Amino acid sequence: MLELKRLISLALALVTALSLLTACGEKEVVIPDEAGWFTTWAAATQSISPTDDAVPTNPKLKENTLRQQIKVSIGGDKIRLTFSNEYGNLPVLIDSIHIAKLVSEGNPTIDTSTDTVVTFNSGETTAKIEAGATLTTDEINFSFDALDLLAVTIKFGKYVPSDLTVHRESLCTSWITEGDQVSSETFTTMSFKNCWYFLSRVETYAEAGTKTIVCFGDSITDGVGATYNGFDTWPEVLAQKLQENPETQNLSIANTAISGNAVFGGVGQAAKDRFERDVLNVSGVRYVVVMIGINDIGYAQADISEDIINEYKVMIEKCREKGIKIYACTLAPTKGHPGYYSELHELIRDKVNEYILSEESGFDGVIDMSMALASETDLDQMQAIYATGDWLHPNSAGYERMGDEAYRTLINLWAQEKAKADDK
Repeated sequence: MLELKRLISLALALVTALSLLTACGEKEVVIPDEAGWFTTWAAATQSISPTDDAVPTNPKLKENTLRQQIKVSIGGDKIRLTFSNEYGNLPVLIDSIHIAKLVSEGNPTIDTSTDTVVTFNSGETTAKIEAGATLTTDEINFSFDALDLLAVTIKFGKYVPSDLTVHRESLCTSWITEGDQVSSETFTTMSFKNCWYFLSRVETYAEAGTKTIVCFGDSITDGVGATYNGFDTWPEVLAQKLQENPETQNLSIANTAISGNAVFGGVGQAAKDRFERDVLNVSGVRYVVVMIGINDIGYAQADISEDIINEYKVMIEKCREKGIKIYACTLAPTKGHPGYYSELHELIRDKVNEYILSEESGFDGVIDMSMALASETDLDQMQAIYATGDWLHPNSAGYERMGDEAYRTLINLWAQEKAKADDK
């Protein structure tokens, strides 16, 4: 059975590789290659309950200062930030925002020589974000390099909604301190949270040829199991590898995964419903890598493979209409997880993965994460060296393997696309 399963996977992968160059529809939409704004960092927003332990209470955000750390994927000399109050029940009042380079990960100390005031509406330092709305800053002159750690520091005003718009699993520390400390070099008294608040996009103005890759998925793309404050999720590993290659340093990464998310529901907006917000509307998007569905399978009580596959087809069509290349990741093994692995669940995962790898799928390429992570002796189970204790989420070594697999596969796919274009 093991050898048969391996042969099927390899055969399907070969068929997919041979069909990649003809996977596009008859009418191919081409996005103009020109300078503009490209996403260098992203977080998919979601709501949390006012009683969630991610809600700052001591001190609260109201009239206090929040410092958040992010790691950008490409650099630039101009930057703009987008803040979301999509799920808020009240406006957010902002007294001031600063951006600076962080001295080191997991530490609130900034390089004060880089501390820069962020403005809105052509020069205003205060802002009001209405409930249900987003707000983008002015274009800010701020020089930073690829893979830099940045600190975004916000001094809030007298209104902060009780219903917060956040990214629940940042896997890095945010710091809250009392009063106005927006330009302080460090915080001496503070509380800690593992969450991003209101910040949803960071963009930089870049030259023609730049492209954004959106990584769209659930907790395995969000990075549950990665090193806390380590910035080593598989999309971040991919960003690192892209920067190591001079020919791919123009490619940015926007990770819009949500832990617990599913095609049809789960945590946050269902993936099928947030696809436009978190993929199609991401500035500069030219490629999307999709890895979603394992949470649907884990809770399934019947064979839902066709339902998942049909939603994949919708995603493919939406990307096709926009001229965006869409790549799929096979769903990783789950054997050993007490709730996600069963005969039914494995049947569904196999059917979904067989579709992803098939010529009929319509994806522009496939990253076979299942084979990359699977044990050599049991393809239904993750290799022990890659697994966390739940046998569902990879550890840092697993994410390193996934990032390497994504990089190598994408490089090969792009080489095939270039060869096809050169032959015309």
